[in-house]
Formats: sequence, structure tokens, C-alpha cells
Amino acid sequence: MRPDENPSPPPADWAPPPKVRSVRKRDGRVVPFERGRIVAAVRRAQDAVGDHDPLFSEEVADVVALALGDRQAHLEPGSPAAIPEIEQIQDLVEQALIEMGRAALAKAYILYRDRRARAREALTITERPERGRQMPLVRAGGGTSPWDQGRIVAALMEEAALPREIAEEVAERVEERVHDARLRRVSTTLVRELVDNELMAMGLETALHRQESVGIPRHDLRQLLSRPRLQGAGPEEGWWNDDCDLGETVGGEILARYALTDVVDERTADLHRAGALDIEGVSGPHQVLSRAVPAELCIRGEPGPRSGYELLAELAPLVAGSGRCLVLEGLAVATAPMLRGARSNAGLRDLLVALGAVARAAGRRLDLGSPGGRGGRFTARLLGELASLATQGNAAPRLYLTLEELQAALDLERDLEEAAEALLVRGALVPVWHGKDERWAAPGCRRRPRERGAIACAGAVAINLPRLARQAGPWREDLFLEALVARVRSALDSLEALDAFQRRHPAARPDDLRERIGWALSPVGLVEALRILADGEVRPGQGARILGVLSDASRRFGEERGLALALSPFFGERAGARMARIDAGAPRATQRRLFSDLPAPEATASVSYTTGYALPASLLQGGAGHAALLATVRAGALHPSVNPESSADDPRPMLAAWRRFVAQRLAGRSIPSRSPRPSPAETEPLFGA
Repeated sequence: MRPDENPSPPPADWAPPPKVRSVRKRDGRVVPFERGRIVAAVRRAQDAVGDHDPLFSEEVADVVALALGDRQAHLEPGSPAAIPEIEQIQDLVEQALIEMGRAALAKAYILYRDRRARAREALTITERPERGRQMPLVRAGGGTSPWDQGRIVAALMEEAALPREIAEEVAERVEERVHDARLRRVSTTLVRELVDNELMAMGLETALHRQESVGIPRHDLRQLLSRPRLQGAGPEEGWWNDDCDLGETVGGEILARYALTDVVDERTADLHRAGALDIEGVSGPHQVLSRAVPAELCIRGEPGPRSGYELLAELAPLVAGSGRCLVLEGLAVATAPMLRGARSNAGLRDLLVALGAVARAAGRRLDLGSPGGRGGRFTARLLGELASLATQGNAAPRLYLTLEELQAALDLERDLEEAAEALLVRGALVPVWHGKDERWAAPGCRRRPRERGAIACAGAVAINLPRLARQAGPWREDLFLEALVARVRSALDSLEALDAFQRRHPAARPDDLRERIGWALSPVGLVEALRILADGEVRPGQGARILGVLSDASRRFGEERGLALALSPFFGERAGARMARIDAGAPRATQRRLFSDLPAPEATASVSYTTGYALPASLLQGGAGHAALLATVRAGALHPSVNPESSADDPRPMLAAWRRFVAQRLAGRSIPSRSPRPSPAETEPLFGA
């Protein structure tokens, strides 16, 4: 058939093969058929041979499911043969791998299947020579069971990939130790510790690493149990809700230890532990940190009166599956039919309260960005309702806006300037700006031109800038930038490892969302580093060069590794406190001051390094300081923000400073090589302290 010919239609009596719903296990039990088990088994074989095609395992599962359905169509319904067995499914997987041209992958799968079979065979051995010894009961989470050496053999063959002879030798030595101890009961944890000791004594380090358990000591667990639980999460407690439950905290500790030993390489893990960099989200490596999701993707079909309910139902699992936050875009288009009518303002308020409740229940942030709507009318309504909710102390989303979006709303209702100022003071309104070829969408997320799908920041690394500045020394910006580029490479090593880890685990990235994945780098301690480099002086122009090098290096090195990177000021709050605490105990070199009239670079110990793009109030210059600092950042957000002191001359200083900042950027003011220190009369608070 030529490519331009249409295929012939199927026969009139043709029907698709039935779906397989059940499978018979080796012990005779009938359980539901799970396609994901085939996907997971094939991916484990892919990992063994270095095959990183994420869609191939899905294709194999589809082929096997189709073959099972075709086989079932030719059998009598209800007959025992109509339910496939595990071995038959595995045979079909092997056949599919070979026929699809993946011989090496098929070999890895066959070896994996054989290892599992030998482990099961070890478990079936129940008749052993009578040793005339009384063995203890084994206590596990589900109860107690008789001592069985075969379980140790099977575990070593399955988890540590040991040959049967060596596994039996290890199990025999463990049994001797348990018998000599004359205990009536032993725990599975103790058995594992004894197995680890024997593996170490026999020099089997690789096997020891493969099968050792990941956990936390009882002392650390008691510390977590005694830690007071936070109540609520306001802007002063961080930009995400830090009120996670104990189960999530304990699970995060275990996942962090696993990630630092099994996910990232040893050198990067050492840099993280030493505070040179901080892998944000290491306690949840299977989760993306943030998401930007258009609201229209969360409703079925065209928007209607029930769109808000559909929106909440779809958002709840997405928020819970995000490590830090989710930003909902285009709320106006998705909820327009719902918000028509006499009670439209009440409906919008109810929706905002519901979004805040979803975020609080999930322990994450659920914010709004680029709300859309014609002529700024929806944005104006949104500002009024958010200001009212904030005044009443209700949980509500945070709003990310450009000055253009805000000004369109203010042109319609000038009275909203007071509401906008109040939201800026509370940190509930965050100024953002876009670049020519990218738009700011969410923390760590940049949207490409005409891109309307979901995007996510899957991980971030915070870089300790003050430590690099101390190593370089005052007036050695060249050495500092060289060390910064090297540190970016180390950060990319960890992000590349996280990317490979998440690709191997389908739960990390939902297939139905089909989101584009990106990554982020966060500068920590920028102000402290600038003060060290200039021997006490903070120069916004020098900071712009540092951010420019950081942005350019991350983009260039990221493209080499297939990673899309962006600078973000949001992933550094926890890292800033940890890095400052670690650096406080380290020795610091001192030298004679060149300019004694300047403040000492580190006159007082810092409880936490500054994060994001914060600047001292003496350098803000009514917006010019931040405009000079961020001249090399194409798209971003002004974070963090603080509450400035109002003045009689300017009752809305936050809003006025935002406008001057944008005007300075549009004016394209050149970055000065040396920024003069302004007089106290010229200083004015802005977004940072």
C-alpha cells in the first residue's frame, strides 16, 4: 500500500480484543491485572543496561496487554485457561523485547527473572537436616514467625544479587550467632544488622550497600516526636506552608538519607552535607518542587457553572504531589461562567477560600498567576477579594502579577491602590517581570512563547555565595566567578542525577499531566558575598555581573546536559539558615582593612544568609538599586518582600518603588562599575532588607 492510500476499513464483525482484568499468581490466587508491574519490571531491566528511553516500557506493556487480550478472545469465557498466569505474562514480555529489537534488554530481563526464581526456590526449602537446636521466633511488623534460614538466603539473592552459595554461607553464619545468643525472640531489624556484619566481615561491600536498610535512629525519631507542631502558615513563616505532619517529616528524613547515598554521587552529597550547596527537596526526590498549571487544563470540556468544583477536584492531588507550591494560571477564563450573576463576588470569594483550604490541607502553597480576563476587570475583582480575605485573616492564594497587569486593574478602579499596597506589605502580592523570549510562570518555572501546557520545576540547588567569596578574598571578583562556575557544574551533577531518578520512577511525574520539566538554581547570601568581595561595600552592579554569570553558566551547561535551568529566588530560605549555621563554626581568614570608613564585611554573626534578591535599604535608591542588580535577569520575581515604613510624602512606598523599578528597567540604565553610597535622605525601603 502506498503512503497516500487509505487503509481498508475493518470487517463489519471486527471488535477490539477484550481487556485482561485478572491474573493467576503462582500460589493459585487470582488478583487484578496491573499493567504498571510490567512497566516497572522493564524499567528495572533498562536501568541495568543503561537504556533511558522512558516510553519504551510503556510500549512493551501495551504490546503484552494486547497479546493477552487477543489470546483471551480465542478462549472460552469463564474457563480457568482464560485467566493468564504470571509465567505466561513474563514469557510474553521476553518475546516482546526480542521482537522489538532489544536483545540486550531482553537478556537483562531474563537474568532478573532468573534471580527472582532462584530466590523463590530458596524460600520453598523447608526440609533441612535436624540440627538439634532451638531457634527463636522472628518478630516483624505483622507479627511473629518461626525462624527460617531460607528467608535470609532469598533476601540476599534478591536484594544483594549474591550467588546462592555465598548467600547460604552468610545465612549459616547469622544463624550460628543467633543460636549462640540464646534469645527467645529477635526482630527483623536485628537480623538485618547481623547480616550486615557478616557481609562486612566477608568483604562484600557492594552487597552490603545494596541490601542495607535506610532509617533513622530512635534518638532522632524522639526528637521529631517532641518537636512542637506549627499552627498556621503566614507570610512570615516562609513562602510555603511549613506545617507538615509528623509522618511526612519522618518520611522526608528517610528519603533524604536515601537520596544522598543512592541518588546523587558521593562528591555532590559531601558538598550538600558541608553546606557548600543545598539540594532543595532532597527529602522528597520523587516530587517536583513547583508547578504552573493553566486552569483550563483542570476542567472537562468548555467552562460552565460547575467549573469551579471540577477545578478543586483536579487541583487537590496536583497540589499534594508538588513539593512546595502550585501556581494556577488563567483563572478568569476557566471560571467566567461560574462567576456571572448577582452573587459573582461572593462566588469568587468562596472559590478563593476553597483554594486556600486545599493548600492548607495539603501543606503546600496554591497561588495564582496571570489571572487573565479582559481589560483588567477580573484582576480588579481579584485584588479586592484577596485584600478583604487578608484583612480578615483567612487563608487565600498569593498573587503574582506584572506591573502591566496591575495597572490595567488600577486604571479601572483607582481605589484599589490601597488594597494593592496592603497585599504587597503582607507578601500576598509578588511583583514579576517577563523577558522577550520567556515568561515567569512559577518559582523555578519559565514559560516559552505560545506555550500553554503544564510546566514544573523538578528540583533546585541553592549555592552558598559567601563561602565562595571568603575563599576568593576581597577585591578578587575574577577568582570568585571562576569558583562560581565550578560550583554550578557541581549543582548540575545533582540535578542530572535527580532527573534520572525521577525518570525511573513513574510516580514522580504523572503521565496524564504531560508537563514540561525544568530545574532551578538559587543564589544564597548574595548581599553577604558582595560585602566580602568589596571589603564592606555592597555594589548592585557587581551583583548584576554575578547573577549574569550564574544565569549564563546555568543555561549553557544545562543545554549540554539536556536540562532547562532558570534562576529563582524562592528556593533558599531553609538553605540560608543551614549554611549560615555551618559557616559560623568555620575558621575565617582576616586581613588588614583597605578602607576603614566602610562597615566590616562580617561585623556581626548572621543567623541566616539573605535569600533571593534582597538589598540593604541604603542601596535601594527608590528602585534604582534593584534595577541595577537585576539588569542581567531576563525574567523573575521580586522576592522576598518586607513591610516598609510609610511616609507622609509617599503613603504607598511599596507600589511607588515597584513602578520606579520597572521604569528603570525599561530605561535600560547601564550597570555602573562602582555604585556610590547614597545619603540617608536618598534611601527608601523596597522589596528586601
